[in-house]
Parts: sequence; C-alpha cells; structure tokens
Amino acid sequence: MAENTSSSLSRVMSAFALEIPDKVPFHAYESPENALRRMGICAHEMYLDKDILPAAMINSAKLYQNDIIYMRPGLEAGVDEKIVREGDGLAFFDKQTGRQTFRVLHDQKTKIPLSKSRPLVETERDVEKMTVTPWRELLQKTGYSSLARYVEEFKGKRFLFGFACNQSANELATQMGLEESMLATMTDTGLCRAILDRRFEQLKEEMQALCHLGCDGVYTGDATASCSLFSPETYRELFFDYHKKSIAYAHGLGMKALLHICGRISPILEDMAATGADVLESIDRHCSGGDMTLRDAKQRVGDRVCLKGNLDAVHEIEPGPPEKIYELCLQAMRDAGPGGYVLSTEQITRDTPPEHVLAMVQARDDFKP
Repeated sequence: MAENTSSSLSRVMSAFALEIPDKVPFHAYESPENALRRMGICAHEMYLDKDILPAAMINSAKLYQNDIIYMRPGLEAGVDEKIVREGDGLAFFDKQTGRQTFRVLHDQKTKIPLSKSRPLVETERDVEKMTVTPWRELLQKTGYSSLARYVEEFKGKRFLFGFACNQSANELATQMGLEESMLATMTDTGLCRAILDRRFEQLKEEMQALCHLGCDGVYTGDATASCSLFSPETYRELFFDYHKKSIAYAHGLGMKALLHICGRISPILEDMAATGADVLESIDRHCSGGDMTLRDAKQRVGDRVCLKGNLDAVHEIEPGPPEKIYELCLQAMRDAGPGGYVLSTEQITRDTPPEHVLAMVQARDDFKP
C-alpha cells in the first residue's frame, strides 16, 4: 500500500465539512503501549526519557498511515520527584521527604499511588488551589515543548490534534474523587460549577498554547461523562455547557474541535452534536460498552457532524483475523461514509498485531461507495 500524504490533510478537512473526500480518513488511535511495543520499548520506560513517547507515537503514525495525529506529550519526573528502577518496574519518590509516592509495574503505564490522599477540592473555598498557568509558561514545560516534534514531522501533511480535555466529569473526579463527584452532581452543583469554571480558565490557556504550537484541532471531552455513569439530565444541565464553550473557544482560535465521550451516549447524542463539535468520538457499540450503531448515529446527527470510530479494539481488532477486520471496516464505511466519517476505533491495544491495523487501511483504500 503506497502512502499519499499530499491528500491526507485535505481528506480530513473534507470529512469534517461533511463532504466526500478522495478516501475515507483513517486513524488507528493507537495506545501508547502499542506504539512503544512497535519500537521494542516497555511501557514503563516512557517515564525515564521525555523523548521516548513522542518518538514511538510518530513511528506508529507512519506505520499505520494515519491521516489524523494525536499528539501525546513526552513525560519526565516532576521538579520534586525522583524516579528509580524497582525490580522490573519503577518507583517514584518525593525528593523532600524521601517517601515513595507511586510505582509503575513492568511494561505498564499506570502510576499506582501508595497511599490515598485527600481530595484537592472539598469546598468552594478550595477551588483557588486549582492552578491556572499562562500559556506562555505552559510552552516551557516538557509536556508542551515535546509536541514540537509532531509539528516538525507532520504539519501541513496530516491533521494534528492536541489534547485539552477534562471539561466536565473527568475534572470533577480528578479534583474530588469519582464517588464524591458523582454525588456532588446531584447535591452540590454550585461546587461542581465552581470547579469547572476554574478548569475552563486553564483550558483556555492550554488551547492557546496548542494554537501557538501549530495544532490544527483540539481534542476535548470526558471519557466518564456518558450515560454509563451519569444521567442524560446531568449531561444537559451541567456538562453540556462546558463542552460547548470549550469548543467555541477552540473555533475562535481557528482550530477544529473533536468531542470524545465513550460508553453509553445514545440518550445524549443530539446534545453532543449541539455542542458545535466538528467530529464525535467514539460512538461505541454494545460489545465495547456503548449503545450505538453507526447507521443509527449517521441517521440522527450525520447531517451536522462528522463521526469517528465504532470499531471494537478489544473484541474485533486485536483478535482478528485480518479478513474479518477488513469486512467490518467495509461495513462501517457503508453505514457512515463516504463523507462525514473517519474510520477508527477505540485505543488499539498493546498486543494488537500491526497486520490487523493495516487490514483497516487496506479496507479503506479498497472501499468503493
């Protein structure tokens, strides 16, 4: 399969405009673990060198011929943090106290806390503890400076999405804890709004930093904002406004906006489209914890927003075989394409063989509307 980067960016823009591109855009949505494995690197190693993860993601994007690039930042120890090897994994220590704070197991990316700390925000008075860093300062931090590698490699060739997410449910869980935040959406919406208003101020700085770097779009949304955890009323009365105004802010900076909510979204699908997002992800099916079919989503909102995803990474793409994946992709494009659809899946698992992902690319290249 010969790769043509000259039309890659234009086909994405056509899809977002609900026009028919030369080919349906493709995005593997590879996980960091999958990308690192393709480089022969264990996942935990990405904490030891800020250049490891961007290099692996760039390598993976080329291998899978992605039309869309998710710009995952490099990682490094914090100013007050020390990382040492512990057995086959890593241990994180507070430099001031010498106390171990986290551990990461061999070939894993998750930082496991060794003790439970109190939530940062418990009352509205605590909201001021949430830091708002000016965008020029953000650009000096490793997480943002490392994104320059993606821009140098792909700007003007592929569509670049930078991350500025956690507008609603994810941010509440971060600041209060998941259970406490779920209760607060029913008992203390004032506190919830105070947290999300503060978060929006930081998001504006993050989006300005991404715009300055040269991103084409902003990845917004919250994995936990779906009806798998919260009621449709909670989404409409609390979360919707924060998604909508973040997307409007991205548009004001001249960038496109993707809205990601995974899990059950059928009761709020029209609300998600009403945020003004240019593309909705992940449109999960029942087998992957969702409640959507592409055909239903296309009929309901496909005339006003591009759709992305619906293929099951765990139960379909990883086990294969390639022949089955090929047919599933053809059917997805029949149901949602050729215009206003991006052929994609949820995060490609660590153990997914490259040939399974390349079967998706082959299906895209062979697809005839």
